[in-house]
Amino acid sequence: MKYIKNVVLFTLFAMNLVDQPAPEVVIEQGILSGKVSADGSFFQYFGIPYATTNSSTRFKAPLPPPSWKGVFRAVDEIYSCPQKGFLGSIKGEEDCLKINVYVPSMAKRPLPVMVYIHGGAFYLGSGGTLLYAGDFLVQHEVILVTFNYRLGVLGFTCLNIKEAPGNAGLKDQIAALRWVKKNIAAFGGDPDNITLFGQSAGGASTSLLLASPLTEGLFNKAIVQSGSAIANWGTDRDPISTARLIAKTLGYSVTDPKDIYNIFSKTPYKELVAAYPKKPIGKYLDTELLYLPCIEKSFAGEEAVISELPFNLINKKPKDIPLMFGATSREGLFLTAMDTEETIKERDKKYLFASDLKFPSEEEAERIDNMTREVYFGKERMSMKTIANISDLMTDLYFGLPGVFESEIMVKKIKSPVYNYYFDYSGGRNFLKYLTGNKNESGACHADELLYLFRGDMWPFPIDKRDRKMIYHMTKMWTDFAKYSNPTPDSSDVPVKWTPTTQKKLNFLYIDEELKMGPIPNPERYQLWKDIYDKYRKTDYS
Repeated sequence: MKYIKNVVLFTLFAMNLVDQPAPEVVIEQGILSGKVSADGSFFQYFGIPYATTNSSTRFKAPLPPPSWKGVFRAVDEIYSCPQKGFLGSIKGEEDCLKINVYVPSMAKRPLPVMVYIHGGAFYLGSGGTLLYAGDFLVQHEVILVTFNYRLGVLGFTCLNIKEAPGNAGLKDQIAALRWVKKNIAAFGGDPDNITLFGQSAGGASTSLLLASPLTEGLFNKAIVQSGSAIANWGTDRDPISTARLIAKTLGYSVTDPKDIYNIFSKTPYKELVAAYPKKPIGKYLDTELLYLPCIEKSFAGEEAVISELPFNLINKKPKDIPLMFGATSREGLFLTAMDTEETIKERDKKYLFASDLKFPSEEEAERIDNMTREVYFGKERMSMKTIANISDLMTDLYFGLPGVFESEIMVKKIKSPVYNYYFDYSGGRNFLKYLTGNKNESGACHADELLYLFRGDMWPFPIDKRDRKMIYHMTKMWTDFAKYSNPTPDSSDVPVKWTPTTQKKLNFLYIDEELKMGPIPNPERYQLWKDIYDKYRKTDYS
């Protein structure tokens, strides 16, 4: 009876807290209030405008954020920037640049800050609680910040003209970081201890911002999850052709960038976002993603995020800050989930690599193609029978190895520590493995680490003891990295000492039921692609 009484009292207490206002915060824009979490352990400030954008600023850097009189109630999520929803509907408003701040209620200030960039292939997703609810991370006495940025055609149209120089979505991300740097002290955060992290397109964005000279001083550490600026899908090498495809889908046969801009700028945003043509594929591993960051031309009065290939930028002048790179063990499972014999057969006719490689002759390209096929498929041709091997190929080339190659560059160029991990855990929160019909497969699919870092409204299932342990280990290591530049400091109770990579040796933390250090996974495949990229990587933008 006493137990029931306590449960009732706690429930009433929690219900009472749900609508309780969080302490007011005063920033330059005005005063804002948030709400207290259900258990009272943290404050939530949702939907704060960190910049503005509208049809007049499409394809360019955002405008400054608005100010207000009175108290802005930061209690409602702005779900997303415009994107395709279910059954082809378009959701999200054009003025979508909102930021969310999670603040521990009882922790001692100033607090370390973690700023997360969401993934979604640069055309989907948001920083909202559907996937990125911050409950788990803030329990470790850090402030978590998530936000929306422009996606798809609105965020990544690149026409190489002043009206549409490119990378508006990345410029939104930089505006969000500048907002955090300027305002986070008002929430109890430390503006000199900011960790930037992201996964997939968010990981590639983190890597791109790491390479960009515009972000100097905006963050102090970075975690790159399943993405890299130097991946073959990290930048669009021919963005004007992409824009022409979209214009054609809208019913216009135009080639001049200014004509394309005039069409795009006058088209209602919902029609523009709905236009998603199929992209012709050159090589087998060329991405089918339509909207990607680009290398920008310089224009007076316009800031260029990336003015040359990221590979060249990080080799010339990398930021000397603590870094973490990693991927899941079976990233490619979600990419092969929709494959059929027909789709595999069509792509099997093409060279088994992407267009970020350049060979002196067709004979050399064919020789390298045959060599890679031998490693992944032996004497077999690609088919549904070899779908697991195709998944391994995509795991390596899209997600796993680009981060490894980037970490190898960094460890040679900087003095700060560089950490590598390999997430192989299979549990009840490996959501994308389940959603793609691969729940009986071993290991971890793309994005399967996310729900061990974030609560996520989309996955309301009870958390068992085994998964709770993984949540603790992941959030403890990620937040300790944010606090101390070391994911397993001497004070840590995580049962492993995470050794950073050195110039002489790649060291990986294998994240599974048992945490352990080890060498690079799949060394034969790593050596194959390292040799190929060392010799044939394109380092010119053409």
